[in-house]
Amino acid sequence: MSDRPGSGQTLRLVLLAALCAWPAGQALAQSDPRLAAAVRLAQEGQGDSARAVVERLLGATSPTDSIYPEILLAAATTAASTVDRQRSLQRIVVEYPFSDWADDALLGLAELEYANGNLAAAARGLERLRVDYPSSPLYPSAALWAARTYFDLKDSSAACRWIADGVAHASADVEVQNQLAYYRQRCASVTAQPADSGSAAPDTAAPHRDSTATTPAPPAPGAAGRAAAPTARTIYRVQIAAATSKAAADVAVRRLKAIGVGSVVFRDKGLFKVRGGAYATRAEAARAAARLRARLGGTPFVVADR
Repeated sequence: MSDRPGSGQTLRLVLLAALCAWPAGQALAQSDPRLAAAVRLAQEGQGDSARAVVERLLGATSPTDSIYPEILLAAATTAASTVDRQRSLQRIVVEYPFSDWADDALLGLAELEYANGNLAAAARGLERLRVDYPSSPLYPSAALWAARTYFDLKDSSAACRWIADGVAHASADVEVQNQLAYYRQRCASVTAQPADSGSAAPDTAAPHRDSTATTPAPPAPGAAGRAAAPTARTIYRVQIAAATSKAAADVAVRRLKAIGVGSVVFRDKGLFKVRGGAYATRAEAARAAARLRARLGGTPFVVADR
């Protein structure tokens, strides 16, 4: 079997071997010097010592401390098995969806699923990264993994859509640009699908409750003096989460409430989308998004609701 990228089982076996030695293959960035030192130990083959450092920090740190998800990421990076690695990454995704490390965890989980041959699960994780963290600096790398995943799933249209998005985001990463360009050669004969087909970029459309409504026909000219029908007013909100469970959405709602921001939850395409505030202009909502980003982390973005 050929070992060219996208060829399927052979590539996945190679990737699985690399991911089993993840610290050498993908040492995720750590901002805390103690965690960075632990990762270096693992990279140098001192896995037991690295895990001991991380375990001590986990035991000495409250789960409510802002550094806790970063420690979990170090636990994943230095883990002795893929099961332990997956468990730590999953905790970040579920318990700390607004941390700076949630997108790292999602990408790490998708890579593990791909390496294990769980292509559908890998695709779901990558699409969630696209929806929840559209401004993530990891987007180009996610696009590369999505291209591999969708080509293996024989969905060239989705693969090529991801490649186009990844190229647009990868202006500062020459290596990823080159890899995406290699895969892009396979898109020459693929008809591009609309950007909103399937699981595309974060939507700014109306919530699910309106998604099946048809556009009403323009009213017939009425008798003189009849008042014209009022037009719908656009309200701008800030989306802070697109959770896969109501429990996770409730956590986001409580976090907004704790800082005095009202919220609504929309059910759309199987996700619970948590949106805060109600603003008359996009500029006002953008300012609110910046404030929420400073308070909550993550990548809040503006959406328009009717």
